[in-house]
Amino acid sequence: MNPHFFRQRHPLVISSYYLLMLLIAMSTTNPLIIGSCFFGSLSFRLVHLKKGKKHSIIFPLIFFILITITNPLFVHRGGTILFFFLGKPMTLEAFVYGFFMGMMIASVIYLFQNFQTSVDSEKIFYLFGKRFPKSALLVMMVFRFIPLFKTYYQELNQVQKTIQRTQKRSFREKTSYGLDLFGNLFSWALENAMDTANSMKARGYGVTTRSSRTVYHWRILDSFSLVIIISLGSLFIMLVMQGNYQFNFYPYQENLLLLLKQRWLDYLVILVFALIPTLNRIREVIVWTILKSKI
Repeated sequence: MNPHFFRQRHPLVISSYYLLMLLIAMSTTNPLIIGSCFFGSLSFRLVHLKKGKKHSIIFPLIFFILITITNPLFVHRGGTILFFFLGKPMTLEAFVYGFFMGMMIASVIYLFQNFQTSVDSEKIFYLFGKRFPKSALLVMMVFRFIPLFKTYYQELNQVQKTIQRTQKRSFREKTSYGLDLFGNLFSWALENAMDTANSMKARGYGVTTRSSRTVYHWRILDSFSLVIIISLGSLFIMLVMQGNYQFNFYPYQENLLLLLKQRWLDYLVILVFALIPTLNRIREVIVWTILKSKI
């Protein structure tokens, strides 16, 4: 699919959307809100999943499972005792709380991944390059060096395996190899960062106002979308400050069904809002498939 065929949103609108989603996911412990953010962010990640990139889905789920399992080991609050482990009570409330806290952390990781997919370095430079050129350059360098760092690590590790440095070695020798590998990677990253900084300084970057080679036109739909994002964000903050989304896990967790009946419309709006990128992507795929069938 041609990514430039369909009308794209302005980078400010996309950034505002993900900023609001992060605010919603991290500002409350309400299971329904956390579940909506998790389902929306995970579904969009699955839509953009590429072959060989399954680790971007698996790693947050590993954190999710670890937090769910380990939270009852450190937190023994709750009135429903399931069993005792090493003389400490394992409570149902601690498991449930760890489950949703792990889900929240996984949601935040997925949201950052989706943000990196939707807002590339060019859009970040377009937004912040004029007013904050140094900060924009720093963010662009981070986005650039992460894949380069990974690629160089794979190449260096493959070379060491080729010369059989890691084959049939003791734990101490493997540890020494790992430290040497980290030192080489760190030196390479600093060298590339200095080369990039010197190159940009020689070109006069940051001396005067810089322009972007890509122009994103502001449309009426962008204004409408930004108004909705700001309105929903303001309403959510007001409701959170009033305690309408408060949920208690201890000593006994509240009834989720009763909570859903009381404010079902609010949770439905948050769920639809979290699914907007996924629904938009599905719509684009359907339209593109229809257009190709008419060729």
